[in-house]
Amino acid sequence: MGKDFCFHLKLRQADRLLTSYYDAFLRDYGLKITQFSILRCLQYHTGSSHKDLEKLLILNQTTLTRNLQSLLKTGYVISEPSPEDRRIKRLRLSESGKVLYQDAVIRWKVAQENVAVQLGEDLCSQLFDVSDSLLLLDPIDVRTI
Repeated sequence: MGKDFCFHLKLRQADRLLTSYYDAFLRDYGLKITQFSILRCLQYHTGSSHKDLEKLLILNQTTLTRNLQSLLKTGYVISEPSPEDRRIKRLRLSESGKVLYQDAVIRWKVAQENVAVQLGEDLCSQLFDVSDSLLLLDPIDVRTI
């Protein structure tokens, strides 16, 4: 590895390509992979709050709000006050959101399979291992740097 090698740059380059790849498969549904990820998360974690989604998707509030906004506006996601605490909004898929997810997940699976075939079993396994390891990195408090 050269002294100018940057983990972040390499991962961001790969992320940008992978994002555009998935976006192309989901384009016919008017979705980007980031929006699909929200739909997928709500499919499995219905009634999640904004904070729940931020943690599950590892997104900051601004990014989540930006991607969630169009899903709320089109009615694919419904935001309702929590019965326990009306200040907290709970999110769920609407009926049209469930249909959209079920349709789009077919294309997502095709994209998944194509990536798996192109990378091969060994690289896919390594990719998940590296990703899991990166998720265990200690968070840094930038105020202490």
